[in-house]
Amino acid sequence: MKKSYSGFFKWSIWILAAVFYFYEFVLRVSPSVMVSELMTSFGITASAVGVLSAFYLYAYAPMQLPVGVLMDRYGVKKVLSFASIVCGLGALLFSAAADLSVASLGRLMIGAGSSFAFIAMVYVTSHWFPPKKRAFLIGVANSIAMLGASAGSGPLTMVIKNFGWRESIATFGIFGVILGVAVFIVFRMDRHNKEVESETATTDTHVFENLKSVTSKKSIWFNALAALFFYMTTTAFAGLWGLSFVQIAYGVSKEVAGYAMSMVFAGWLVGGPVMGLWSDIIGKRITAIRLGIVGALFCLIPVIYFPSIPIFVVYILLFLVGLFSSAELLSFTLAIELNSMRAKATTAAFTNFMISCGDAVVQPLVGFLLDLNWSGNMEGGIRVYSVHDYQMALTCLPITLILGFVCLFFFKESKS
Repeated sequence: MKKSYSGFFKWSIWILAAVFYFYEFVLRVSPSVMVSELMTSFGITASAVGVLSAFYLYAYAPMQLPVGVLMDRYGVKKVLSFASIVCGLGALLFSAAADLSVASLGRLMIGAGSSFAFIAMVYVTSHWFPPKKRAFLIGVANSIAMLGASAGSGPLTMVIKNFGWRESIATFGIFGVILGVAVFIVFRMDRHNKEVESETATTDTHVFENLKSVTSKKSIWFNALAALFFYMTTTAFAGLWGLSFVQIAYGVSKEVAGYAMSMVFAGWLVGGPVMGLWSDIIGKRITAIRLGIVGALFCLIPVIYFPSIPIFVVYILLFLVGLFSSAELLSFTLAIELNSMRAKATTAAFTNFMISCGDAVVQPLVGFLLDLNWSGNMEGGIRVYSVHDYQMALTCLPITLILGFVCLFFFKESKS
């Protein structure tokens, strides 16, 4: 009886962590489906939209290090409920914003709350489940998150079209608050949770000892840099600018372009568990990551530079971009394996911190490059960018994939 009780709460905790991860990804990518609405509502340019979207990352990135340290120190239950509520309140503020500064604050709050999601997922998976299930369950959790990203692309486009962007985001804000209350109740009911965390929390060490241990290793830095460069394609193309590019370059509706971006996240959804299982079988994380980078590069290039290809081929190629890009997840498994068991959350958090720093740079960078190449065309009071403008701006993405591939040659994975 006690065993089934413990098992019930173990999976309940994992599911709630996965739902929060799903939820934060919907909010993360939501600006990609309302670029024109945001430009119109706040009277801003592409560069400003990129910065507004990246305000999420300006909180998310620096929060990763304290999140990892605190979670290793105190466990997950004290922070996850609070994080969900902050995320929900940020969405409500963003939806009600009358000017850009308030909207930016809302995105900042969403990013701060969301910063706990992935690390909490890694923490729950690595502490509540056996090591041989780790890569697979992290892959499954990421698939759930990518389902959220997919929902935040194509399906959210239809929701915003029917109900408006403010009403849609406000609804997500209310959901976040409710989810936070649910997380608090379930963790409070789980008596076994206290026993699990007391065995692993680093209460006997200084809170920054794990961080110093992690950052002293060259392998951790190059692994994080490779993951940073690898993920830029997803965050910049699928997460913000790809929808507008596909709509203009391929002459399709916003809804069709939105579903094209959903294919990237659908590829992640399928690829996460597959890449995790495959790397577990072959026992070579770096080999799998290299294959993923090369595959993503060769599938992305024709989408950007050959806009005459049929839209159904674009769908297939973008699905493959997501499928190959899901190998980036192995960077977290690799990071955990390169460090001690007592620094699992800190190691994952540092890797995520580095990735988020790259995200915070690349989204505004693409917007800046668009404005730099802008020909001066205006329509309805907002700037209009040509296919060539987008191609020039998006050229930074193949370059970052190549840089990620190169970084993998500067360290070796452990033989354990």
